[in-house]
Amino acid sequence: MKVIKKIDIIGRGNVATHLYRALGNYDVTLINPHTLDGLDRNADIILISVTDRAIKEVSDKIGDTSAIVAHTSGTTPIQVLSKPGQKYGVFYPLQTFSKEVDIDYTRIPFFIEGADEETEKVLKQVAAQVSQTVYTADSEKRKIIHMASVFACNFINHLLGISNEILSKNSIPFSVLAPLINETIKKAVNTDNPHSVQTGPAVRGDEKIISSHMDMLEGHPDYQKLYMMLSDSIKQTRDKLKKRN
Repeated sequence: MKVIKKIDIIGRGNVATHLYRALGNYDVTLINPHTLDGLDRNADIILISVTDRAIKEVSDKIGDTSAIVAHTSGTTPIQVLSKPGQKYGVFYPLQTFSKEVDIDYTRIPFFIEGADEETEKVLKQVAAQVSQTVYTADSEKRKIIHMASVFACNFINHLLGISNEILSKNSIPFSVLAPLINETIKKAVNTDNPHSVQTGPAVRGDEKIISSHMDMLEGHPDYQKLYMMLSDSIKQTRDKLKKRN
């Protein structure tokens, strides 16, 4: 198998910045996606870490290269990189990244796809230098994983933002929720089915508390709608689980 030495990462965002740090054992360069100044087209691997809509444009700008070209997207199909004679693949880290937040890269799952067996092996080899968990996943599986991660990450963070807003308007620090949030996530990841450890007024069918909360949210119709939608979903899931059992 080819020995990988030189990796260029095209991008300046959160994912590109963290991959630059994570791949520090290689000769790695961060490349401006707008100019591609300094791009080594003879590098071993070129990672495209830009917005999904810009991946093909950047790939086309690279032109002919002997490098393996791989993007880091969970939703973009591998075929967007397809060119005659080009070695290409996907190098997708499943994590939420912020430049200023340190991360234990060894715990990040990487999902790899290669246009051919040899390319896939090389990309998995590089990912294994970073992470303890490396999987093979085709474009369809990655799309499913990405959608699930939106529920698990983006939607949860939005709900936490609403919680913070409610508390701050009443001069209560968001930190009071930290133990609850930590325990909630801990329970969810330590079970085969997070629905089985659901708590709260909706799963108990406590309509009195639900009604009280709706009254407290008067003046915030969007939050009322979201509260009831989630409560109804919890109730429906509870009833489905009862029927199965």
